[in-house]
Amino acid sequence: MNKAYTDLKYFLSPRSIAIVGASNKFDSISGKPLRFLKEHGYQGKIFPINPKYDELAGIKCYKSVLDLPEPADLALIAVNYKLVLPVIKQCAEKGIKSASVFGSGFAESGEEGRAMQKELARFAKDAGIAICGPNCQGSVSLRDAAIGGFSAALQLRPLLVGPIGYVTQSGALGYSIFNLAQELGVGFSYIASTGNEMDLHTLDFMEYMLEDPETQMVISYLEGIKDGKQFVRLADRACELGKPIVALKVGRSEIGQKAAASHTASLTGSDAVCDAFFRQKGVIRANDIEDMIDVAALRQRIPALPRGTGLGIITTSGGGGILAADAAIDEGLEVPELGPVTTQAIEKVIPAYGSALNPVDITAQVINEPEDFMHVLQAMVDNAGIHALVIVVTMIAGESGRHMANDIVKMSRKTDKPITVAWPAGERLMGDNLQILIDGGVQLYKSPVRAVKAMGSLMKFGAFRGEVLARKPAKAAEAASGKARDAAHALLEGAQRTLTEHQGKELFKLYDLPITREEVATSEEHAIKIATEIGYPLALKIDSPDILHKTEAGGLKLNIADQEQLVAAYREVLANARAYNADAQINGVLVQEMVRGGTEVIVGMNNDPQFGATIMFGLGGIFVEILKDVVLRVAPLCREDALAMIREIKGFKVLAGARGRTKTDIEAIADVLVKVSRLAVELEDDIAELDINPLLVLPEGEGVRVADALVIRK
Repeated sequence: MNKAYTDLKYFLSPRSIAIVGASNKFDSISGKPLRFLKEHGYQGKIFPINPKYDELAGIKCYKSVLDLPEPADLALIAVNYKLVLPVIKQCAEKGIKSASVFGSGFAESGEEGRAMQKELARFAKDAGIAICGPNCQGSVSLRDAAIGGFSAALQLRPLLVGPIGYVTQSGALGYSIFNLAQELGVGFSYIASTGNEMDLHTLDFMEYMLEDPETQMVISYLEGIKDGKQFVRLADRACELGKPIVALKVGRSEIGQKAAASHTASLTGSDAVCDAFFRQKGVIRANDIEDMIDVAALRQRIPALPRGTGLGIITTSGGGGILAADAAIDEGLEVPELGPVTTQAIEKVIPAYGSALNPVDITAQVINEPEDFMHVLQAMVDNAGIHALVIVVTMIAGESGRHMANDIVKMSRKTDKPITVAWPAGERLMGDNLQILIDGGVQLYKSPVRAVKAMGSLMKFGAFRGEVLARKPAKAAEAASGKARDAAHALLEGAQRTLTEHQGKELFKLYDLPITREEVATSEEHAIKIATEIGYPLALKIDSPDILHKTEAGGLKLNIADQEQLVAAYREVLANARAYNADAQINGVLVQEMVRGGTEVIVGMNNDPQFGATIMFGLGGIFVEILKDVVLRVAPLCREDALAMIREIKGFKVLAGARGRTKTDIEAIADVLVKVSRLAVELEDDIAELDINPLLVLPEGEGVRVADALVIRK
C-alpha cells in the first residue's frame, strides 16, 4: 500500500460518500448503496450524483462530480465500465482521493479490458487516487454504518457488529460468506471486497484491520496473493498483536488456479509454497467456508486466546469423547493426562462407571446429580496442562440440560481458558438449552469434530505465538556478510547462466557452507597432484556448464582408490563428455574427496512468484525422486524454522536414528538451511534456483558436506 497517497480510513470510515451513477431503482447495483446508507443510519454526508435527478430519497442529487460542494472522502463508481476513466478524472479534478469501482469489463474480461484497466491504473497513480477494484463489491464499516457496497447481504437489519475483519477477492461468494456468518451470529468490524486489485489489494485492507484496536481477527477469501513479502510482514505483525489471520485460500489444483486467474486476473503461485508459508507464520488455513466461519465465531466469544495445545474434553457420552479425542489428535493437539489431583477431584463426583481420564466421561448420571457438573468443570479449569475445554453434551434435556448450560456459561465467565460446546441434538427438543449458551456468549457447535477443529486452530495459533515471543533475538549477521555478497556478485557476474558444480561450491564457500575438498584439474599431472594433496578415495566429475547431468553423460567416476585408477578415470571422463556433447565447454575434471557413511539429503532454493526465495529440504535419493518427501519455507529462515523443517519430513526418523541407525548431525543440517536462506535472500535478484543434492549428513557431531551443487542464475 502506498501510504504516501492513501489512508484506508477513507474507504472503511468515510465521513462523506459520493455515489456516482446513483439511481432511484433501489434494488439495482447503482441504487442499493444510497438505500443501504439511509436504512442503516449512516451519519456522514451523502452525495448522490446523476444528471437525471434533482433529488434521490430526499437527498439533493448533483449533475456531476464537479458540482459537489466539497470533495467526498470516498466515491462509489457505479457506472458503465467505459465511463469509469472520465469519472475518475473528475474525481481527481475535484480532489477526491479514494474510489471504489464496482463495474466489471476490465482485466477479467479480455485484452480490451486489460488495456482499459492499465490506462485507469496509470491515471489513478499519477493523480494520487487510491482505487478499490474494479470489479469489486466495495467496502463497509459496520461500526459506522458506512455502506460502500451493493450486495444483497447488506439489506439485513441490523447488521451484527463485532471484532472480526473480513477481506475477500470474490465479491459474490465473499458477501455470501458474510451473510452466512451473520446468520450464525458472527459480528464484523469491516468488510472489503477487492475485485481485480488494480491498486489496493487484500493485504492493504488486512493491514488496516489488524491495526484497528477493536478488530481481534481477520478472515480472508484469497484467490491469489499480490505481494508475498507484504504478507510475511503482516503475518509477523498479526502474531505480535495476537490477532489470528484465517485464510480460505483457493486454487490448490491446476484447474482451480486457472479458474482463479480468469476470475480476478490474479496471480496464483505454488500452493505448496503458500501452505508452507501459512504453517511457518501461524496463518490459519481454512479448507472450507464452514471452517472459516467456525473459527471466527469462536474467537469473538472467548475471553482470550489459548496459551497452549492441551485440550480438555468433558462428555456425557463415551462415544462423543472418543470422537472429540480423535479429532484433537488429527489436529495435532494434545489430550494430556490429568494427573492425580484432578483425577481424584473428578472421581469424587462421577459414578464408578464413568471415567476421570481425559476425555472425562461424566455419563448421563448428570441428569440425576446436575450440581456435580460444576465440580468437574472447576477441576479441569484448575489443571495447568489444560489450555482449553471442549464439552460434548448429548441427550441431556429438560432441567438437567438447563443446569448444565447455565454452569457452562458461569464457568466461561470465571476463567480466561476458552470453552466451547458440541451439543449434537435437534432444536425442537433442546432449543431452550441451546439458547442459554448462545445468550451467555458460549460458542455452540452441533458436531464435536467442528468444535475441536475450531478450538484447535486457535490453540495452535496461541501456542505458535508463545513460541515466537519466547525466541531469543536472532544473532546479527556476520560482519563478513557484506563481503560475501560482494564476492558472490563478482563470481556470478563472470559466470554463465548455469554454474558448474565447482563454481557453485565456490559460491557456497563464501557463505561458510561446508563443501567437499576439491579442485579442477586441467591435465593428468594436475589431477595426480591434487589427488596427492586430498588423499584417496576420490571422485572425478566432468566440469562443464553445458553438461548438467554428469551420470547420463558418463562424466562421473566414484571410489577412485589409487593413481592408476585416477589416470584411467580421468581419460574416460573426458572422452565420455566429448562424445556426449562435442560442443560443450569443458573446464577440466573435478577431483573431489569421497565422503563415506553419510545420509543423503537435499537442500534447494527457488524463487516463488509470490513469496520470493523459498527453501526446500528433504531426504535424498528415492525419497525426493519418487516419494516427494520434501518441505518448504519462505526465506529468511530462523533456526527454529530450520529445525521445524527437518522434523516435518516423513523420513525424519531416518535422521533421528530410528531402529538402531546412527543419529545424524541434525544441528549441522539446520546450520546449512539457515546459511542457504541468507544466501538466497542476499542474492535473490541474481539466482533463480539452486540445489545441494546430495548434502551428506554425517553422524551426530561430525557435520555435513556439500557433495554436489547446481546454481542457475536469473
